[in-house]
Amino acid sequence: MSETAPTKSALNRPWVLKMLIFIVVVLGFGSWGYYDAAIVYPARGQNYADWAEWQYLQASAQADQEDFGWFRTNASVTDPVGELEHLTSEEESARNLEAAGNPEARSYRRSTALVTRQRWLEGLRLIGQLKPERTTIIDPKKRLEDLRAEWASAPQPKPLHGFDIPMQWGIMAVCYTVGAYLIVLFLRVATKSYRWDPAEQRLTFPGGASLVPSDLAEIDKRKWDKFIVFLKVREGHDKLAGQEVRVDTYRHAHVEGWILEMERTQFPPQEEPETDADASDQAPPSADSGADTPDGPAAS
Repeated sequence: MSETAPTKSALNRPWVLKMLIFIVVVLGFGSWGYYDAAIVYPARGQNYADWAEWQYLQASAQADQEDFGWFRTNASVTDPVGELEHLTSEEESARNLEAAGNPEARSYRRSTALVTRQRWLEGLRLIGQLKPERTTIIDPKKRLEDLRAEWASAPQPKPLHGFDIPMQWGIMAVCYTVGAYLIVLFLRVATKSYRWDPAEQRLTFPGGASLVPSDLAEIDKRKWDKFIVFLKVREGHDKLAGQEVRVDTYRHAHVEGWILEMERTQFPPQEEPETDADASDQAPPSADSGADTPDGPAAS
């Protein structure tokens, strides 16, 4: 390549590695949020709902001691949405909790069954399963036996909170949005490049405009520590007259060096004037300065 051949910028390797790490981390967190929201939390909520159903059916069976046949006729819930709304109403909830907490109360067992029914329905609501087909129990006795075999020796699963699954979906949405932005940014930067003609010291920007050192009125380095430089263009330029061009020198390799080369040409460093102190330091000693001579100390 000859000296006058233009040079094309390339993506800066540290910036590329930094962007790839950010993209992987952000998309990884987003995928983690999706996995929790779509698989882990619903499975945990389903386990809790099954356990709560077991508790409810046990309490329903006990309610037969107060109201014979209650277990067989009332265990199934054909309208779970309306039933949960009724059970969570202030008056009904307070009455059931009060009676369920008093073993001497007349409706102790039925109220206990209704309290456990409310917990079961709430567990189903959190995983989107508050549906008649999920709460209609054809054979309550068999269902109770099946659940007892599954949960009698198993620990109580941890219940979900109302914000658990929505929060994971939110994490996924935010992370995927940021990841998409970073990918678009990376592709936009990757498709752009600067060109440099060392013979003219001409820097050509991705948009096609170009500058030579004489076009620069000022090189503003107020954000140089952040790899940002502002090129103030002189009046009279065909495309950028009077504008301040912002250049990110971190994303593209070589650009920083080209700008510094233009600066040295247009704004060469000024030599500091020699001061009297500097001149006296450089002056040779006089004959009568009292300095030692090769033959010995000067005479006093």
